[in-house]
Amino acid sequence: MSENKLRIAIVSDLHCHPTKVGDSPSTYLLTDKLRYPTNDHPVESLIKIINNEESKLKVDLTLCPGDFTDKASLQGLISGWEFSLEINRELESKNIIATIGNHDVDVYKNNSKYSSENVRGVKRGFPIKKEADRDIFWSKGCVFIEENEYRILVINSSHFHYDKESACKGEISPESIEYIESYLIQNNDSKIQIAMSHHPPIEHPRKNLGEDDRIVNGEQLLNLLGENNFDLFIYGHKHDPFIKYYSPQGKYRLPLFSAGSFSAGSNIMFAGLRNAFHIIELSKRQSKCKGQILTWTYLPEDGWKKNFDESAFAPISGFGNEKNIDQIFEYLKALLETKKEMSWIEISENIEDVNYLTPADSKQLYKLLKESGYMPDEHLWNNPKRIINLNLL
Repeated sequence: MSENKLRIAIVSDLHCHPTKVGDSPSTYLLTDKLRYPTNDHPVESLIKIINNEESKLKVDLTLCPGDFTDKASLQGLISGWEFSLEINRELESKNIIATIGNHDVDVYKNNSKYSSENVRGVKRGFPIKKEADRDIFWSKGCVFIEENEYRILVINSSHFHYDKESACKGEISPESIEYIESYLIQNNDSKIQIAMSHHPPIEHPRKNLGEDDRIVNGEQLLNLLGENNFDLFIYGHKHDPFIKYYSPQGKYRLPLFSAGSFSAGSNIMFAGLRNAFHIIELSKRQSKCKGQILTWTYLPEDGWKKNFDESAFAPISGFGNEKNIDQIFEYLKALLETKKEMSWIEISENIEDVNYLTPADSKQLYKLLKESGYMPDEHLWNNPKRIINLNLL
């Protein structure tokens, strides 16, 4: 039975800009910031993590869900893309694919005559490497990128942004949805399929971050993707790392992954949330896709680390488990019933689904285990080494 595998990095919402005199920066990634101390520079600190001698990080693909700059800063846009290209090179990635955020288009008319002039003039493979694919992206507001192992649907949810008022929400047109439907009818196979936009396709119901900026026609888009066996939808914009399933009437479960922000300062100021960098390892056998998410969080002067508190996304999580939490718990109980302890590696080999739990699912399972006298030595999203059966001690 053949299996497709894909390892992707996600770099979202850099909000890069030069130092502003007399104003608080909107980002930790300033265009004119020195790279020392290392841990005080988001890119330099990440490069140190990537090139760790014990675990050199590599991916097949880098995805960037937009907002490279802040308030259409031209230098921020150019530097934000260059930083992304640098990260892509360090990861030895074969490709980098981006979309456009509301801060990337010049609805302020700061540096251009029309809103998309700057983003079309960046060049350097921005936002998509091949010119033919870029032409479709600019004209239709979306494009499919095809490789042997995967299909990426890149959506420009800022396609209709031409002034400040129009930039308050994302949108995909009925014509684009019709184009997507026609394309997928002709391309029905077992590739890993990922959609990416800047704006959330439906409400992002957390942290009082607002709901009116979701994509117009987003639910229609999700239904179409779910019916065509898409495996993951990635978006930026909200600066809040979060994953949930879109599952209308239980027909399918399409994971929606909010990537959070790589380096914006506003998420900590307004919502108390850490910056995030993710690597997702996907595997697809027949029509079933599972993914494990590895996440590093950033704080100035502290650099990138794989740790967890209530302001950070889980360092190890996932999606695609086929059993519900109660079923997994019962399997765990059966494994542990006559043993004083058991290694997490052995548990994960016996119950594969524990490797693909969302943070919310891990939290629920952890609570059930503790209440029944089974104590992991770490939280499930912190990669425990063993579980102790307190009932036999």
